[in-house]
Amino acid sequence: MKQTLIFMLFVLFTTSLMAQKGTVTGVVKDAGTGLPIQGVTVRQDNTPLWCVTDNTGVFRLETDIYGETTVLFQFPGYNAMQVIAQVAQGKTVDLGEISLNRVNQASQDIPTISLSDSDAENAAESQTIHGLLSSSSDVFVKAAAYTFGPARFRIRGYESNHTAVTINGFVANDLEFGSPYWSDWGGLNDVMRNSVITNDSHPSGYMFDPLGGSTNIITNASEYRVGTKITYSNSNRTYGNRAMVTHSTGLMENGWAVTGSYSRRWSEEGYVKGTFYDAHAFFLAVEKRFNPHHTLNFTALNSYYRRGQAGASTQEVYDMMGDNYYNSNWGYQNGEVRNSRVKHNNKPLFTISHNWTMTETTKLVTTAGFWFGNDGGTALNWQGAADPRPDYYRYLPSYFTNEADKEFIKNQWLSNPNVRQINWDKFYTANRQNWEQIKDASGKVIAQGNRAKYIVEDRVNSLNQFQLNSVVKHKLNDRVNINGGLSFNRYVNHVYNKIDDLLGADFWYDIDQFAERDFRDNPDAYQNDLRNPYRIVKKGDKYSHNYKMHHYDGGLWGVADYRGNNYVVYAGASYNYVTFWREGLYQKGLFKDNSYGDSEKNDYHTYGLKAGGEYRITGRHIVTANLAQGNRAPIMRNTFLSPRTRNDIVDGVKAETYYSADLSYVVKLPSFNGRITGYYTRVNDATDVKSFYHEDHKNFVNYSLTGIDKEYKGFEVAGEYKISATLVANTAVSLGRFLYKSEPHYIVTKDNSRGVLEQGTVYSKNFRLNGIPQTAATVGITYNAPQFWWIGLNGSYFDDIYIDFNPVKRSSADFWSGPEKQKDAFTLDAFCGKSFRFKGYYLSLSANLSNITNNKDFVTGGYEQLRFDGEKEDLHKPKYFYSYGFNYFINASLSF
Repeated sequence: MKQTLIFMLFVLFTTSLMAQKGTVTGVVKDAGTGLPIQGVTVRQDNTPLWCVTDNTGVFRLETDIYGETTVLFQFPGYNAMQVIAQVAQGKTVDLGEISLNRVNQASQDIPTISLSDSDAENAAESQTIHGLLSSSSDVFVKAAAYTFGPARFRIRGYESNHTAVTINGFVANDLEFGSPYWSDWGGLNDVMRNSVITNDSHPSGYMFDPLGGSTNIITNASEYRVGTKITYSNSNRTYGNRAMVTHSTGLMENGWAVTGSYSRRWSEEGYVKGTFYDAHAFFLAVEKRFNPHHTLNFTALNSYYRRGQAGASTQEVYDMMGDNYYNSNWGYQNGEVRNSRVKHNNKPLFTISHNWTMTETTKLVTTAGFWFGNDGGTALNWQGAADPRPDYYRYLPSYFTNEADKEFIKNQWLSNPNVRQINWDKFYTANRQNWEQIKDASGKVIAQGNRAKYIVEDRVNSLNQFQLNSVVKHKLNDRVNINGGLSFNRYVNHVYNKIDDLLGADFWYDIDQFAERDFRDNPDAYQNDLRNPYRIVKKGDKYSHNYKMHHYDGGLWGVADYRGNNYVVYAGASYNYVTFWREGLYQKGLFKDNSYGDSEKNDYHTYGLKAGGEYRITGRHIVTANLAQGNRAPIMRNTFLSPRTRNDIVDGVKAETYYSADLSYVVKLPSFNGRITGYYTRVNDATDVKSFYHEDHKNFVNYSLTGIDKEYKGFEVAGEYKISATLVANTAVSLGRFLYKSEPHYIVTKDNSRGVLEQGTVYSKNFRLNGIPQTAATVGITYNAPQFWWIGLNGSYFDDIYIDFNPVKRSSADFWSGPEKQKDAFTLDAFCGKSFRFKGYYLSLSANLSNITNNKDFVTGGYEQLRFDGEKEDLHKPKYFYSYGFNYFINASLSF
């Protein structure tokens, strides 16, 4: 009897404990006005539990999932926010005041890495996450990334291959070049905003973050705002129109959630003459929550587009045309504009993620993904004909020595569209007048008809990638958390050229014209594929080169952090095994023993180490530090000497090594947030391969550089001051010094010969890195009215911009000059908006006005042409890129 009574009391006591759920409370307010927001959805991550705020902004969320948990706040017209809460059974944790920032174009389109074109509105939006070690609401990024983007700014000068992007656990970086390409999911703004962002090496918890940080985009269907959003945008940038529709069911009672989005972007012509834009984007996420422990989420997305490209030109051409946006890639055909260089993309991505809450302290997230499809771009090709590019150096006034000839050529440029732009009619005429018989080595006629002198080719990359990533998060105790993961990647890229348009001809003869010139008496030498010699190709056929790049890698990583009363420290390590090789599908005549089949395997064992933490002097004054050291496999595309033709590996290529350190002081006061950071990074033993026509060797060459060392150091300073409840001022300053720190070794080889033409040293030590303002500053002010409208103004200054230098010119100590420095520049930007709520509908109107002073002389980058004549240095002048003049982006959205 006594034992039974004890057992019953134990059951009652246990039941009472189980009934005492943990509670999370707080109040949600508008960050600008300080007023409470009613109806905000408050959701516990990876559970079906949610609530909404009352008319005073107060919420009360009860949960039976304990330990460290993520609480998500969402409301139409505001940026979502995630907060980490420590939930205990029977206890209440008060998060205090949660301030949501309104969505306006200035904060809506913050890129986390520099984009190579002006389509920055495709970038992911940052979110606020509680805790500095996982925060993406960094005051410097918020103030700087939007205003610095048009200047091709890169945070800390890092190339984009030092950053990473994941889409629900799938790492979306290109494995041949190492960089993420945001255009692969362009147009999906509404569904790519939920993200966790870092801008340095400190751990995000999703991966072993690289030097430049990571953007981890979350696409769980249940985490999107319930309802429908319809958007229309108008712009004079890369496209003129955008229409989007997004709908989300939220988590339904049956445990299912569905979110879908579609967008259309189009323009007959963008900011630059001769460009066009035609894009569709699709997104679907389906989630099933079986119970509080198991969730599956399926995501499918694709951004299909075709767009005409602009090209750089020399200042001589810009001045002659009176237009710094002259574009040599287009011409008139039958009275309509036709662009010869059309970029295209059609690569669907499918992922499925399993979230397993194993215990109250352990969570496992596993993602499998499959990515496939094609991207590429068209370009002119020619054989036995003059160079068709209108700004080819031989067609410019500067090529001529006689003043009368110079004046005649200039007048032709100004008066004749067929001189200054591509002459499509000329190509058709030349092809239709070029009747030929093609004979094989025995004299047999294998083709006759109009042989193409000019064609449009399509340079295709056909991707096939499978990836598996698994991340575990374990809370060892109240002070120690451990995150870790493993990954596997299988990547195959089929690279080939195909005939896009014969331009009126009957066929193209697929031979190597440089080899034909040099080895005319040896027909085998100039065959592009000895397994199919004397090949005649037509529209849609592969030709010229045809190979696959294989990449396999697998890795492990782990990070542990210890949380003291006023400090956090962390340490982590990673290991990766990488192997990659080329598989030739053509047997090149010049390299019959080294072009068909597999190359040697390139195997690398790499590691990474990191450590750091934060010390809270007080709750409002914090010091953070991060240290990183390790190595990584070389960029695959820079490992092969000439993948178009053969399997040769660059002599001297090795794994890159790096080490990095940064120290920050952060202040978070009621009316002021600020950060000052000093950083230093060194990257050693990088490799680069350049291919171009060499003036001295009269041939197409491969110019390989090894032993490239780079140094990145500087300061970041940013502040945001709340002058009043409605007026906020912000500033950001980046003072960097990004340098080449070595004199790399170079080797020159012909594209049609394995012999070394020359080798030596490039004298580039202490040259500035190119294509980025190494000094950048902005100051702005924003007014958020209580009546839900806002207006802001930003002024930005840029300096220390250098163009890419030609290493050929620096292969002798006589050519010691550094890269060309561009003029400093100032831009002024404005943004404004207004939101309305009525009968369950939410309407938002906003506008971005960029470079409103119409500064058209702002050089954002450029390059010295690789082709170089030592006796006539002015023949091949540098080419430049200019920032757009006044441009705008107007947005209207309706949510319900």
